[in-house]
Amino acid sequence: MRNAFILAVILAATTEMWAQEILPFGDVEVGMKGYGLTVVAGDEISRFEVEVVGIIDEPGVENDFIVVRAYGDAVERSGGIAQGMSGSPVYLEGKLAGALSRTALWAAEPERPLGLVTPIEPMLEILEELEQGLYSEGGFHGSLPIERVEFVEKAPTTLADGVLYVMPVSVPVIYSGFSSRALGFLREGLDFQDFSAFGYLWAFLPPWKREVAGLGSYGITRFLQTPIGGEQTPSRTLDFVPGAPVGVGLVDGDLRLGALGTVTLREGDNLVAFGHPFLFSGRSRYFLTKARIIDTFAALDAPFKLGVLEETVGGIYADRWAGIGGVVGLDPRGVDLLYHVSDHTELHTEYLRCRMVDEPRLSPLLLYIAGLEAMDRTLDRIGQGTAMARFTIEGENMPWPFVRQNVYLSTEDIAALVPLEAALIYMILEYNEFEDPEITGVKLSVTAVDELRAVEILGLVPEKDVYAPGETVSFDLYVRTWRGEIESLHGKLTIPADVYGDYVELRAYGGPRPLESGEKPPLFESLEDLLDYLGGIPSFNTITVELFALDPMSDAIGQSLLYGVDSVSQQMGMRYVYGEDRVFIPLVREEPPRPSREPPIGEGEGQDVGSEGGG
Repeated sequence: MRNAFILAVILAATTEMWAQEILPFGDVEVGMKGYGLTVVAGDEISRFEVEVVGIIDEPGVENDFIVVRAYGDAVERSGGIAQGMSGSPVYLEGKLAGALSRTALWAAEPERPLGLVTPIEPMLEILEELEQGLYSEGGFHGSLPIERVEFVEKAPTTLADGVLYVMPVSVPVIYSGFSSRALGFLREGLDFQDFSAFGYLWAFLPPWKREVAGLGSYGITRFLQTPIGGEQTPSRTLDFVPGAPVGVGLVDGDLRLGALGTVTLREGDNLVAFGHPFLFSGRSRYFLTKARIIDTFAALDAPFKLGVLEETVGGIYADRWAGIGGVVGLDPRGVDLLYHVSDHTELHTEYLRCRMVDEPRLSPLLLYIAGLEAMDRTLDRIGQGTAMARFTIEGENMPWPFVRQNVYLSTEDIAALVPLEAALIYMILEYNEFEDPEITGVKLSVTAVDELRAVEILGLVPEKDVYAPGETVSFDLYVRTWRGEIESLHGKLTIPADVYGDYVELRAYGGPRPLESGEKPPLFESLEDLLDYLGGIPSFNTITVELFALDPMSDAIGQSLLYGVDSVSQQMGMRYVYGEDRVFIPLVREEPPRPSREPPIGEGEGQDVGSEGGG
């Protein structure tokens, strides 16, 4: 939108605020020439030439662009407009007109590629953090034989005549310390419903939030592995001046992850870059990092800059359509991650420390892949195993740290399973309906072995065949350790005196169970209630024997509605419990005879359920 009177008034009031002289979008004309600034390699800012060949003037400001041809040594050496050049400032007649942000695929002169420049006005709004809605009719103005403009995420297979295909220059994602399979989850995301063992937690997530999207869904196409930078090489990085590289960090520490772009404008400690969104989060809390460019490489799909993310020096607090905005010297609150993994088979231990951004859409995935990396580094294999894990989640707005211990078993990939529950509960807390927990740290400590350590439930034998309401049910529970001996456990449960129906059910199972048809979902009134309930969910190494009774509504609706009335549990050490057994016990309203019943499996000494056992 170029000629609205209100825009002219605003520009008159705002452009005087900036030390850099600004060329308003409405003053840009076809035929103007100028230059852009970017780093091709090392610490030298290179200049490339531009010529305005068209103007895209649509209603609103979101799709207003200056179409330029870029040329010169920097462009030729880069192989065109490279990923990582987004944000490169473009000056026309000595004034800042905007930032190079997109590349056009339709070009009559391939050696002089077409690029789109985001006008500077909406980028100035990022610095001001103002929101203005200005609308006007408009269209394309220029000398190119263009009938329409089409915005695409990737290059189309065929190019139609008269169509200007435009896609974001994008930013390369730089990572250090992550394995290729951690990168796979980072790219594709994580669908919790692929892990049915944790289905008992799905009910605590919004139905639309049972997966975490990977960076690929945000239009990120280039993932580049580089060495970990750091404070040891600060002299090799440029200050944040127009044309210098800038990093947007998602993870720092022993692992490094973030995006690479170019600074457009800096005013004091504030800067804008990219000329397009990163993850389009609006208000954000990413890490602002120094960056250095190793080199720029041509490629068949698109050229790209290869660089290194260095130390965090501030925060990115705005992720808008027109670019990102950050503040030097003001670090955002992050989430500290500490992983301690011990492989008791290989007698090997690893520690991994890092910090991730506080971004609810992405943090559970970052937590998971960092945990996966810690597991893979320690185990150095993919395969079966058993692991005991203890994790702690802390937050400034949490009434107490959440602590949970659990045992996991997998016949295929124990490393991929271990960090999943922590990521799930992290997301549950992030999206709870009561208050922001303001999570500040997660610790995960793991002990793993390559053998399968498990306990199978074989049979449940009550002492009598029938009972009366109010009586105590004595039982023997027979279990077998994996490739081990049969053991028996003893326990007692009480039938309520006012129990309804003609029978009760005695059931033995491992770990958590789903709600019965006669049970209501838990009702929470506060974050404290939610934490209490999550902390009380049985772990996978827990054997529970529970007594179920019929709800009085069963007869009215013609369906057996069961609910739990009494239970006893015992943890089996570092052994995963599997299997289930059920016994239906008839009820009599008077004292029944007491026939004996032989155990179906064998006799032997046992221990009471609820006492210490397993191992």
